[in-house]
Amino acid sequence: MYRCLGSAVGPIENMGTLKKIILIIRTLTYLKPIQVTNRIIRKISSKSINRINFPETRNITKHKIHFIERSQSILTENKFTFLNHTKELNSAKDWNNPKYPKLWLYNLHYFDGLLNNITDPSFKTNLINRWVDENPVGFGNGWEPYPNSLRIVNWIKWHLSNGELNNILLENLVLQVRYLTKTIEYHLLGNHLFANAKALIFAGIFFKGKEAENWFHKGKGILEKQIPEQFLQDGAHFELSTTYHALLTEDLLDIIQIMRIAEKPIPESWINIAQKAINWLTGITRPDGMPPLFNDAAYGITPSLEEIISLSKILGINENKEIKPGLNDFRESGYFRYEADDYSFFGDIGQIGPDYIPGHAHCDMLNFELFAHRTPVIVDTGISTYEVGKRRQLERGTKSHNTVQIRDSEQTEIWGAFRVARRAKIITRNIKGQTAIGAYKGYCGSVHKRAFSFNTDSIIIADEINEENYATARLHFHPSINVIITDKIVTAGPIKIEFSNETNILLKKYYYAPEFNKLIEADLLEISFIGHLKTKFII
Repeated sequence: MYRCLGSAVGPIENMGTLKKIILIIRTLTYLKPIQVTNRIIRKISSKSINRINFPETRNITKHKIHFIERSQSILTENKFTFLNHTKELNSAKDWNNPKYPKLWLYNLHYFDGLLNNITDPSFKTNLINRWVDENPVGFGNGWEPYPNSLRIVNWIKWHLSNGELNNILLENLVLQVRYLTKTIEYHLLGNHLFANAKALIFAGIFFKGKEAENWFHKGKGILEKQIPEQFLQDGAHFELSTTYHALLTEDLLDIIQIMRIAEKPIPESWINIAQKAINWLTGITRPDGMPPLFNDAAYGITPSLEEIISLSKILGINENKEIKPGLNDFRESGYFRYEADDYSFFGDIGQIGPDYIPGHAHCDMLNFELFAHRTPVIVDTGISTYEVGKRRQLERGTKSHNTVQIRDSEQTEIWGAFRVARRAKIITRNIKGQTAIGAYKGYCGSVHKRAFSFNTDSIIIADEINEENYATARLHFHPSINVIITDKIVTAGPIKIEFSNETNILLKKYYYAPEFNKLIEADLLEISFIGHLKTKFII
C-alpha cells in the first residue's frame, strides 16, 4: 500500500532497470517539448564557430556602469575561495579538476572576483590571460553555457569600469559569445536561459556591427518571453528560491542599466517587473536583512536587499513597498508574512514551482520561519551542497523542514541532485484576516492540512492529516537558540511552545546549513502525533 515510504527514492544507480525507466518517465512527463528536443539537438549539432572577422567594441564611456560588488575570492594568483572552500589552481588541469566539486569549478569560471576593489588588479589581469591560454574553445567547464554567460557579463562589466581587455582578450570574448549562441540552454530554461540572454544583450551592446546586433536581438527576444513568465504577478521569481530571486532581480537591473547606457528602448513592463521584484524581496526579508532559506537558498552568494535597493535607486527604480502590520500575502508565489510588533512570521502555502523546472524545489509545503524579539528562532535548514548524495537528498527532503511528515513518506518524489518525478499539490489555500489555511496532497495520496492563526503575542498552528496514522511535526531552531523542555512546556530562546494531542516530544540535533559547505549543529524538536496536533507559540 505504502509504495512511497522512506526518506528518498535512493540513488538511481542502485535501482533496477525497470524502476529507473519508470522514474525517468515520471520526470519527463512534466517537461516542455523544447526541453526534450533540445537535449537531442545539442548532442548532434555542430559547435564549430567562426574564428576570424572580429567585431570592434562600441565607444562606451568608462566608469559609467554601476554594479553590485562581490567579495574577495581571488586570494593570490593561484588560490581561490568559493563556497567556503579554498583551493589552488596550480596547473591547467585544475580548471576542470575532477576532485573539486562541480559548483566550485563553475564559480572559478564565473570571474565574479573581478567585481571588487580589494583584489590586486594585476591578479585579475593575469587570471584572465591564464584562462584564455588554458581553456581552449569548447573544452571543459568554462565553456558550458551557464558559466560562459556569467563570465561574458563579468568581463564586460570589468572592462567598462576599472579594467582593460586587450585585443587578444577581446577576440577571445567574441569566441565565447559565438560559442554561447550554439549552446543556449533551451533544455533547462529558467534562470539558465535568462543568464544566456543577459550575456547576449551585454555582448550585443558592448560590440558593434551586424553580428553584435544579432546577438542583442536574440537576447532581447528571449527575454521578451522569459521576463513575464519567470517573474510572477506578485514579483517573485518563479523558481521560488530567495537566492535565485535576488540573482535574477540583479540580472534584470543590470540589463535595464546596460540598455540605458546604449540608449536602447526598454519595455516599460520590464521596469514595472523590476519594481515588483524588489517589493517581493523586501516583503520576504527578515528584519535582520536576511531572507528565509526557502527551497534551494543559501547566504553569502547573492546581493543583499540593501545592495539591490541601492542599485535600483541609481537607476531611478526606488519606490520599495513597506511591509504593513498583519498578514501580507504573496499569492502567486504562495508565500505569506505576518508582521507583529515583536515577531515576523514567514509561511509557504505554494506549489513546488514551475512544473517543467523544479530542480531547486524541496519537500517543504506548509513550511515556515519565525523571527521573534530581534532574533531568528525557527529557521529552514538551508542547503550545503548541490552534489548528488545523501546530504543533498536530506536537505531537500520533508524531514529537513518545519512541516509535517506523514509516516516516513516524502511530500514529493525527489531524486538525483535536481530531479523531481511525482509531486505534491496544494489543494487548499485561504488567507484572510488573522488566519492562513493551506492543505496539500502528497504524491502518495496523503493529505496534510495546516491552519496558522495569529495574535499580537501568540501563534497557533493546527495540523490535521487525513488518516489515522502516525505523523511527525518538526521545528528546526537557529543555532543561537537553546531549547529546554520542562513539564511538556518548551522554552526556545525568547519564546515558549505548548502542544496539544502530541504522543511524544523528542529534543534532537540537526545540522543547520546557512551557506554552502557550512554545517552548524543546532536543536531540533520532533513532535509525534496521530490525526491532529495543536502547537501554540507564546511570543
